[in-house]
Amino acid sequence: MRYIDLSPETLYTHPMGEPARKLPADWETETASENADPFRYGWRWRSVRLPNGKVIDEQIPLTAEDLLDPQPGDEVGQSQAHWELLFLLARILDQYYELRDDVTLVVDLKMFWGIPGSPRSSPDLSVVPGVREKFDQERRSFDVAKEGVRPCLIVEVVSSEDPEIRGNDYVKKVETYQQAGIPEYLLLDPPTSFTSGRLLLTGYRLGPDGTYQQIQPDSQGQLLSETTGLLFGVEEDGQALLVFEALTGRRLLDPKVERALETQARKAAEEQAAREAEARKAAEAEIVKLRAELEKPRKHDR
Repeated sequence: MRYIDLSPETLYTHPMGEPARKLPADWETETASENADPFRYGWRWRSVRLPNGKVIDEQIPLTAEDLLDPQPGDEVGQSQAHWELLFLLARILDQYYELRDDVTLVVDLKMFWGIPGSPRSSPDLSVVPGVREKFDQERRSFDVAKEGVRPCLIVEVVSSEDPEIRGNDYVKKVETYQQAGIPEYLLLDPPTSFTSGRLLLTGYRLGPDGTYQQIQPDSQGQLLSETTGLLFGVEEDGQALLVFEALTGRRLLDPKVERALETQARKAAEEQAAREAEARKAAEAEIVKLRAELEKPRKHDR
């Protein structure tokens, strides 16, 4: 499967309200117009034999249902907001788990749940603890039976404003991941007209009865992932994702931001050291000057 950066041609402006497993009524009544781009969800190529025996490749548009079980070679459109948010979280978690050989991050990898009839989705990001091999060059998909473990947390970035695609993330994938026994499922919904211009977080946790219950936010609006020990929140302006280590309260920063801060701190320290060196040099010069003045012979000493 291959993703491309492709924004939808048609934008919907219905307010989303509180995310829930049942889609709001105004999403359900939306239908694509006759002039809608048939390739708005992406496409796949299919070999077709013509009557003359010649074989050609035909471009077939994908449906929203196809995206629940993508196939190798599918071209799927994603927005820039999707990639930026996904890569931000991937960088943060990759650094956090860098020294953990028993935890791997899986990004956009097809999952085989071992459940007949269950869609084999490709989650945006999965945290998988207990793996025998963190980096497997041959891993082109993730078979939970073969690996012997399953993700403890799956994260999907809700990048589309199309109601059918949003329904995939908010309803159908909830059912899929619940059936697959994924302990926690987190949705990151970037600021759009659907979210009133704010990043929204929605989380589900598997209960003792095997069904998902929505994770309730704390007093600061943060969602706790019990399986990872991480808190997920949103900046006060509603635009940026926050990730904290729940036990210590330490904020996990984007490594790119950390490097920039370290560079700034190092530069500031070097500039401060240079100023102090100049001040010492000036002070030493002044001392030499004063000594020279004191050592000059005076008239009454002659």
